[in-house]
Amino acid sequence: MRRVDIAEQVLLTASGITRLLDGLEQSGFVDRASCATDRRVVYAVLTDAGLAKLREASRSHVAQIDALFRARLDDEELAGLTMLLARLDESDDEAACEPPAD
Repeated sequence: MRRVDIAEQVLLTASGITRLLDGLEQSGFVDRASCATDRRVVYAVLTDAGLAKLREASRSHVAQIDALFRARLDDEELAGLTMLLARLDESDDEAACEPPAD
């Protein structure tokens, strides 16, 4: 993904995303890649270690969300919420909200 697109998606400035990605790059989670057709474009590419970290984080994140909802909603309320949220998945939106598959 282009660094400027990531900045836009996570609501950071270009310099903010650069600092964030520099740290992720130093940790081995992200690599830089250039665009073959436009030398001004720099991509941030998830490494294998980055993907593993993302999967690990998504599992614990989903577990925390599940615990939060189960602590506050009964089974009937959860079923209703699940039905309502399923409608969001019916759109043709490209932004899937699923954790990465193992």
